[in-house]
Amino acid sequence: MLHTLLGRATRGNGFYIGDIFHAAARRDASTSVILDHPPQWAPDSGTRFTVGELAEQTDELAARLWAAGVRPTERVALYKSENFDIALLACAVSRIGAVPALLSPSLDGPTAARLLLRLEQPWLLTDGDILAGQLRHIPLDGTVRRTLLSAGAAPRGHTG
Repeated sequence: MLHTLLGRATRGNGFYIGDIFHAAARRDASTSVILDHPPQWAPDSGTRFTVGELAEQTDELAARLWAAGVRPTERVALYKSENFDIALLACAVSRIGAVPALLSPSLDGPTAARLLLRLEQPWLLTDGDILAGQLRHIPLDGTVRRTLLSAGAAPRGHTG
């Protein structure tokens, strides 16, 4: 339904990040993609994929975000360790109609916290390394709606 509405609103000329891998798969699902590192959310999946497989992974991630409670029009801040899965997660966020806000993994914690405040209580999609590192001393209660982990574990005592 969302794709139909976007198609009507943009007359088919819009760019929809949630459809990147699906559009490529419609052209040739067997096109190879080789990553330098496995996705953090699925480290055992290796580094060789087809665009069809990446489209499937995007759908799986979107389903997980939906199950966690993320809904259309909500903002999701992606602030996680550098890896290709940032692109997959951004596509998954967009796929369910939410708005991805990508924060550079190179930002320090205080700068990221200021940006999170500007997003007015977004979901925070991050990983255990960022929570234990850049966000270690940053109080997230009241800043983010909820923290979702794409990989790793929350450090002891973390709330959010």
